[in-house]
Amino acid sequence: MNWTTWEQEEARAYQPGTPVQFKQNGGKIYYVQEYDAMLVPPIWLEEYPKPCYPEELRVLSNLFCVLPQRSLQVA
Repeated sequence: MNWTTWEQEEARAYQPGTPVQFKQNGGKIYYVQEYDAMLVPPIWLEEYPKPCYPEELRVLSNLFCVLPQRSLQVA
């Protein structure tokens, strides 16, 4: 398979398990099931019946981040 740089970057951005939302009607979070550059549109989501284009989706990142912890002193 001979991919261009942008195709490789797009494939990395939409790896299986990546959380995404639709740009038009966000709210529900979907997870990428499969990315196949040979298909048009190339992105299949879990629990969504149709494939999607990258332009339709917003990749979500940092859903779980470590928050700073406060130290408490006990007397």
